[in-house]
This record gives sequence, structure tokens and C-alpha cells, in this order.
Amino acid sequence: MQMDIFLLRHAETLSNQEGRLSSGMDDTLTALGCEQAHAIVSGLLSLRLDAILCSPLSRAVKTVQPFLDASSLPFEIHPCLAEGQLVLTSEVPLMPVGYQRLSSGVPVPCSDESPGAFLQRVEHAKDLLLSQQYPRILVVTHGHMIRELLNSFLALPSKTRFPHHNCGLTHLSIGEQVTVGFVNRPLIP
Repeated sequence: MQMDIFLLRHAETLSNQEGRLSSGMDDTLTALGCEQAHAIVSGLLSLRLDAILCSPLSRAVKTVQPFLDASSLPFEIHPCLAEGQLVLTSEVPLMPVGYQRLSSGVPVPCSDESPGAFLQRVEHAKDLLLSQQYPRILVVTHGHMIRELLNSFLALPSKTRFPHHNCGLTHLSIGEQVTVGFVNRPLIP
């Protein structure tokens, strides 16, 4: 079955605005981030999506909320789609994944997650995506998760750092071949 997976990075957060990397749990959207979340709705509606999968982190959920309000698509939160560490080498062994619950009861990765556990979680996310019955899926997640999913799906010989921007949308087409397209952003070296 041909699948079209659209990977959407969350809108701008305070950490993004300050130029900091953040894999933390509570990083709120800025005013610009809220504007970005509303600005992408019409473009997402035009994709004729079948379902939405989302990270449990609030910045991802708040990014997709305006689109959820405008559509009636099935929506699921999956903890395996949460942000993880920046992994720059292909030499990291996979490790067991652990989850903790926020005060709201939502499961998220453990705060002391190792790079190997994050990469194992990426494989769980890949399996989750491939198990979907829907042919056109929106996945709302984070920069490092998007980067690692692309590396995994493309089976690249060495780690590649794909560019990503706030509300950047990447089209991953899976069929006889796997192709990647950058929908609303340029490819930057």
C-alpha cells in the first residue's frame, strides 16, 4: 500500500526563539508560534489527510489544535512521537525505552532518556506509522524525531541532518520507493 506521511514540526516555542535546543516537556508556544499554528490550517486542509498522530508534548498538541478545530479527522496522541536527543552518530546501540506520566496522566519518555533509548523509540514510531490503516497521515512531532525518522525510513549509510523549521512540513512517500519532499520549506545545506 502506498502511504503518504506528512511530518509537521511544532510551531515556535520560547526555546526556539531564544536559540536553545529543547527536549524538555513544557516548552510553550510564543505569540508567533500561535500565529504559525493558525497559518498552516488551510495548507493542511488541502492535503486531504485521513488521520492525525501527535506527540504528547504540549507544543505539538497546541500546534495542531487549530487544524483539529477545522477538521473532523481521527486524532491520537502517542508518547513514542515525543522529542528526544540530538544524535550525531550512527554508532549508538539501541536501548530499552522507559516512560513516565505527567501530572495530567499523559505518558512521556523518561527525562533521563539515553540516546539509545531515543533511537529505539524512533523505531517504535516507525512501526506505529507503518501499522496505520490510513494512506495519508499527519504526524505532529519535533525536529530530532523528524530527523531520525527520515534517517530510518531512508536507511541512509550515515547520519544525515535534515533541515527543519517551525511548522516545517516534510512529505514522506512510502511505496515501491521511499521519497522525501520538503513541502513548505527550502532545502538548506
